[in-house]
Amino acid sequence: ASRACTSRRVSALGRARSPVAVLQGLGMDWKRRRTLPSSQVRRLAIVGGTHGNESNGVYLARHFMRSPELVKRPSFETEVFISNEAAVKQNTRYVEEDLNRCYFLADLTDAAKATSTLERKRALEVDRKLGPKSSPEPRCDFVVDLHNTTSATDIALMMAPDDDFAHEVGHHLMSLDDGVRIVNWNTQADWPLCPSVGRSGMTFEVGACPWGCVVPDLYQRSRRLLLALLDYVEAHNGRVAAGVAARESVTVPVYRSLGIS
Repeated sequence: ASRACTSRRVSALGRARSPVAVLQGLGMDWKRRRTLPSSQVRRLAIVGGTHGNESNGVYLARHFMRSPELVKRPSFETEVFISNEAAVKQNTRYVEEDLNRCYFLADLTDAAKATSTLERKRALEVDRKLGPKSSPEPRCDFVVDLHNTTSATDIALMMAPDDDFAHEVGHHLMSLDDGVRIVNWNTQADWPLCPSVGRSGMTFEVGACPWGCVVPDLYQRSRRLLLALLDYVEAHNGRVAAGVAARESVTVPVYRSLGIS
């Protein structure tokens, strides 16, 4: 049965609340454009190098780009790409501006602001590739954005509080690795983060990992979990196509972010 996480237990950081559904002034209802636990995934993206010195994600994305057969599944298309090649070449978080703070809908639709820096120009290109974010029917159904941090997070799956399918996927990955945790992005009207461009998705954050380095254990565990994620989506699509995607209510421990993401 398909496990839809309709019940969530929130950590001592605080009880999660529903995010503001409609972006003021732009009328985007994020909840209505989500990939639902009852719908098929047609296109999935794995993104590395949003921050150029987070090498675990960069090398993992390049590994999949060199071996596309690893991420190919019969029922959906998987795209893998590096989102900030300029920062990767410099081994720095960003060149002019943090790319992962450039995906607010208001910024992407502001013609003057959207071309003001290298990263904002790149955000427009990624938006066209995965979204656009302004559309109620974005091109990509699920986005996995690969990151690493110097903090001892182990494997943190960060996602929108209202993204039921992302929580369902996260719950499955938690069952495969005791180090996996789900963290909700904080409650706000919109998020400037790469996965928010698609219908649904998550930031796949691992640590502790020094900048510009690959930690073998985290790399191998991330690879294994990403392949398991693709397998889960494939099985999910099969259940939906067969009309047997029964819902099951489960309780999942969820942390809440207190920062921008």
